[in-house]
Amino acid sequence: MNAISIIFLVCTFFIGQPSYAEDDLSEVYDENTEIRISGMVINTALSKRGPIILSLSPGRRIYYIVTAPPWYLSQQDIIFNAGLRIEVRGSKLYSRDGNIFIIARSIKFHDTGKKIILRDMNSRPLWGRHGMHRR
Repeated sequence: MNAISIIFLVCTFFIGQPSYAEDDLSEVYDENTEIRISGMVINTALSKRGPIILSLSPGRRIYYIVTAPPWYLSQQDIIFNAGLRIEVRGSKLYSRDGNIFIIARSIKFHDTGKKIILRDMNSRPLWGRHGMHRR
């Protein structure tokens, strides 16, 4: 199965309906699996109503970074391009076929030092009803 198929399946599984997206990802986010990883963005993908997912390469392996919905990233003036070097802190999980996904809590841009926070202290997404207007 190729990366695009995996991204589609993950987005369909986690983000099938926008009203359930926040709860599903909050339940899946596990602070016990939090890691930090740095690498270069290889590609960005977008499901119809889900988050932007980045393909990140810190070396030989590719990690799929689940970020936030495009409208939220646009509001925050955040653009991800191939070649961008970032550091991600997030919850790691494996797909059935062994691909590694990281649900991002925060992302730091190496070139500018800017850091964006995507989840609150309770691991809930900031674009949801819990923290939409917080900064």
